[in-house]
Amino acid sequence: MKSIEFPSLQLVARRCKYYLFINAFICSVAMGSHKAVASVSRDGEAFVYLLTVYSVSLLRILVMIKWFEWIATKKAQINGDTRIQLTDAQVRAIYLRILWLVVPTECVSYWFAEQNTVPLQSNITWYSFAMEYAAFIPKSLVFEVIFDLFHFAMHWVCHYSSWLYRNVHKRHHLHLHPCPLSTYEQDGFDLCLTNVLPFCLAFSCGFPFSDLQLHLLFAYKTYVEVAGHSGLDIKGFSFPQMPLLNNVTSICLRVHDHDLHHTHPRWNFAKRFSLWDKLFRTFRQGKTL
Repeated sequence: MKSIEFPSLQLVARRCKYYLFINAFICSVAMGSHKAVASVSRDGEAFVYLLTVYSVSLLRILVMIKWFEWIATKKAQINGDTRIQLTDAQVRAIYLRILWLVVPTECVSYWFAEQNTVPLQSNITWYSFAMEYAAFIPKSLVFEVIFDLFHFAMHWVCHYSSWLYRNVHKRHHLHLHPCPLSTYEQDGFDLCLTNVLPFCLAFSCGFPFSDLQLHLLFAYKTYVEVAGHSGLDIKGFSFPQMPLLNNVTSICLRVHDHDLHHTHPRWNFAKRFSLWDKLFRTFRQGKTL
């Protein structure tokens, strides 16, 4: 009989430190955006409120991009020096696209979700945040599974409809080797089909979120999106708020899995979990653990 191998205490401690660090960072981004938006009344000046939502959405995206660009200075990239890098012109074009296209679509998703959020009744304390976060984990899991189903379906259609691929999704595959910034190399219709629509459908089907949990949801969503395109040879999984999920289910994705989609577009259409790709037989593991 084969004996069960348990990870060493040193490995467990290292992984705990890794995920504590990551989750503290993501939560700090969420808290900052929540505090900024909460400081502006919805019933006050509409322009100021819209500008605040736009600003925190932009900052959230830029912070996540810069985070992974910083990590890239410390961690190896998948396929190393053979990865094709963005040109200066491409970098400028994508940043401009983020300003006029990506952030407005994020604001649409936020506006849709905000209509059904429950505002917090008191100031946030360490205890109330812990309770909000504990409730957020199962809610976000349900949301992500539903979101991933709709994203998988739309993404698959964008590849297997020659018209949609040519006119909608091809821009996202201009880069054989994705990087944090190229996460947002997308056409507007592509963003609506594979991001805004799945988000709105998943938010309508799942559990209600408080306004703080909504900001947590966007922070984790942005983190995972950029992580999946980072091209980094790292061991983190796609549901960082509950790392043990992969030990129990083996459905979490790694950077290698979506990186493989960009070099072999027939595989790995989902972005959060391997569940739907495995169910529809389109999953290929990017790298053996």
